[in-house]
Amino acid sequence: MIQVSEVTLQEALAKKEEGNKFFVEKKYDEAIKCYSEAIDHNPNEAIYYSNRAACYLALRQYKKGLDDAEQALKRDSNNVKTLRRKALALQNLGRLEECVNSLNAALQITPGDQSLKQEYSTAQQICQSYLEGLKQIQNEDYQKALYQFQQVIQVCSQSLEIQILFVECLAKCGENDRASKWLMQIQSEHGTTPDVYYLKGIIDLYNGNSEKAKKILIDGMKVDPDNKKCREALKKARKCEELKEKGNKLLQEVKLNDAIECYTEALSVDPYNRKINSIIYANRGLVKQKMNQHKEAIDDFTKSIELNPQYYKALIRRAESYDKLGQFGDSVHDYQQVIQIEPSLEQEMAQKLREGQKKEKLAKKKDYYKILEVGRDATENEIKKSYRKLALLWHPDKLKDKDEETKQLGQQKFRDIAEAYAVLSDKKKKDLYDSGVDPNDQNGGFDGGVDPSQVFQMFFGGGGGFQQFPFGGSGVRFEFR
Repeated sequence: MIQVSEVTLQEALAKKEEGNKFFVEKKYDEAIKCYSEAIDHNPNEAIYYSNRAACYLALRQYKKGLDDAEQALKRDSNNVKTLRRKALALQNLGRLEECVNSLNAALQITPGDQSLKQEYSTAQQICQSYLEGLKQIQNEDYQKALYQFQQVIQVCSQSLEIQILFVECLAKCGENDRASKWLMQIQSEHGTTPDVYYLKGIIDLYNGNSEKAKKILIDGMKVDPDNKKCREALKKARKCEELKEKGNKLLQEVKLNDAIECYTEALSVDPYNRKINSIIYANRGLVKQKMNQHKEAIDDFTKSIELNPQYYKALIRRAESYDKLGQFGDSVHDYQQVIQIEPSLEQEMAQKLREGQKKEKLAKKKDYYKILEVGRDATENEIKKSYRKLALLWHPDKLKDKDEETKQLGQQKFRDIAEAYAVLSDKKKKDLYDSGVDPNDQNGGFDGGVDPSQVFQMFFGGGGGFQQFPFGGSGVRFEFR
């Protein structure tokens, strides 16, 4: 301890009182000067350091505030007010476990202080959120990690480590605008650190600016050759693009299974790169579309749209697959979305909309393809084969021993099957139906217009009974027992 004269002690005390007045008036810089002079006069007094720490905390200069709080505690380790100031500084600097320890030490001195208990409980929760956030990052669950760090960042405003983790979570979760704003703040406060290169690189990459992103990541490795994050991000960006281009080439060569395999591998490289993965899903969906796997194609197009709602090509392709499956209402909705996203395509989409709306209207009446249990791309032979099977199954003669309800159901089924076959087996009527025009409207409808038994006889030939009839024109007869 430094020996200080009585006169000097009084001068120090006077400076402290002057500093207190400035503090009350929120003139923190003036207060700091006064407390500093008090310390110069009497460096043994803990309260001078503690009060100056309070000024630094008010000015958000947490590192200086922490230094002064620690100096004060060296001189008076049981001062609760100083322990709380130290805890506040530690919290803002992201040293959360030390913050909890400081508040716990204060509670040991004044265990009945309710406000202190609340501070301690809050600090524990923040610390737990931080640790849970780190755990979720290790698990690569950035959505859960972001939830935790959004709570932590509010009270750890000057922790570079936590800011970097928070921005990385934002970028990985697709919140690139928020990530960019936070990154600007980091740069203004801490300069362009190696981590800034990494964050800036992945933000540009996830925004679809691949070439710019790769250049930034390369610059980051030049500044810091050991920058593993930049190296890994660059490696993933290049690999994903290579696999995508390879898949595109395989698609052009009509090596469809190989293309699917290649696109699938590309999707596993970086699941957080929404822009490129949206394109890859759409491309894989296109391959499945070409293979007439329309349900699977729709799943891929939907994933593409979820990753990038503005990607209208995926909407157009999904609409085409919906159309193939007879889901005309869904295809109409997608075409409407395309027009909203890309007005320049309005004229082209308007035609598709009209066609889809016609088909939707027709589908609400009867789906002949569904009645005959064939796909919309069924061949003439497939249509004939299906009619043969269903007509035999639901012929009224076969159901004559059944109850009345079953008979009525069978009659309706037999009528619908004949109606569907009469349209789909006639090229002109089928073309009208496929274009969205109801061919029944052209001819007054089938009810009373065409006898289903007549359609049956024309198909199988022979007499009107079910017990014996020929198949096709071969003259071979089939006897039902």
